[in-house]
Amino acid sequence: MLARCATFFYGAALVTLPWAGVGVLKLSTGRDVGGGLQPSWAFLAIAVLCRMLEFLRQGKTPPGLRDLFRPGIQRWWLVGVGAVLASVLFSLAGLWLAPSAEPLAETLGRFIKQVVQLCVMAVFALWPAWWTRGARRWSWTVKLLLLGGSFQVVYSLFQGINFFNPLVGYVWLDGVFTSNPSILSGSVELYLGDSFRHVPRLRGTICEPLYLGNFLLFLWPFTLVPFLSVRTRQWLGGSLLILLWATWSRGAWLGFMGQVVLALVLVFSLPGNSRREMFGFEARKAKLMVAGLTVLLVAVPLVGLAAGWEGALFPFRRLYQTFSSHDWSNLTRLYSMQAAWRAFLLSPVLGIGWGQFGWHFPVLVDPMGLQSQFTWPVVNNFPLLVLCETGLVGFLVFLGWAAGLLRGIRRRWAELFPSGPLSGQSGRLQGRLLLAVTISGVGVWFQLLTFSQYNLPHIWVSLGLMMALLADTEFLMTGESES
Repeated sequence: MLARCATFFYGAALVTLPWAGVGVLKLSTGRDVGGGLQPSWAFLAIAVLCRMLEFLRQGKTPPGLRDLFRPGIQRWWLVGVGAVLASVLFSLAGLWLAPSAEPLAETLGRFIKQVVQLCVMAVFALWPAWWTRGARRWSWTVKLLLLGGSFQVVYSLFQGINFFNPLVGYVWLDGVFTSNPSILSGSVELYLGDSFRHVPRLRGTICEPLYLGNFLLFLWPFTLVPFLSVRTRQWLGGSLLILLWATWSRGAWLGFMGQVVLALVLVFSLPGNSRREMFGFEARKAKLMVAGLTVLLVAVPLVGLAAGWEGALFPFRRLYQTFSSHDWSNLTRLYSMQAAWRAFLLSPVLGIGWGQFGWHFPVLVDPMGLQSQFTWPVVNNFPLLVLCETGLVGFLVFLGWAAGLLRGIRRRWAELFPSGPLSGQSGRLQGRLLLAVTISGVGVWFQLLTFSQYNLPHIWVSLGLMMALLADTEFLMTGESES
């Protein structure tokens, strides 16, 4: 019974991953108590509690947890987890090595709060890492994730309609989905060429278009995996990609381009037989598809120019805006990264302390940059955040984790595609799942080069699913036919 309850609430956490804008405590208490509790956090906390009670009742370690420490990756887990914890705790020294003007009680309090938040995010990575085993659980996980994505498509549709024609009750509903005080809500309208263009930037229930874009980078690759019917996956995949475009998030668009390039490199590195078994088409057809999309990207702006339709050029102008030296979206990131680098130089070995960047920002940034941040200053680059707040020690740990994951996935890829064709439907499932999890995680973390709000749980679920591929002993032994 407890195991079923844990699974149910974990599933609820997966479905509500993008509900980061909902403030559970604020809605339930009527006031902001500074917790920023998201629905998925609450659901996963209940799931963890159920598992703990089950463990106390049975007195034995869950099988999935034992798999995490099986021979072959045991040392990587033990050393890696210990190194992450140590580097974050060592950064506490930064409160004295690079003190800010704020009282120690406040800086220490924020350090503790951020450490607790990081531990919560670690649970979102560790749970799928030990629980996701075999085709049945992978299928269950992917279907619930896609269910959560389907809700984002529907809600964002109403969001776009409301932008042009206000809907009855939408203001109240949007107030619920923007009630989390720790998640920024904004960027409602497209800003292009020094003016607003009366084009909505869809942001779903996650409040910010770039956050929704990051969630969609995480989600859309799973429509490649044959756990649902072909037609369902085609419609859902197309809807998710259209929604990704409608966020107008340049970071998410660049992340998607990186995913496509990585996917093509991985697929075309396969033997011809494996490629045909995995996707059902030959390289020549794939090249024709890529060529057709390229022609389309060139033809649309040309037709738009000929017809005098300025909107056809908006996506291209939006990307070109990335290189603008006076766009405040760009300057916000540049000034925050400037301050983060200077903060790193204050304490290069151990960092300034986890969660301390905001205290140092006003002193370190150029005067012009003081008006670049809307609320609490953030680094806008997660690797740089790790470097400045935990120093070289934490940054080397971060690089070690990334290298270990990529090396492990590369090894798994080589195990699955040694030289010959895949083994039927089971091989096709495994190949597509490995491809989906890889490009999903890489896309999510690639976009983190342009933002650093790390308390979005889907980021860590993506990491957990990548780790699950390394620990899943059933992965190469089970399969499921395509619908």
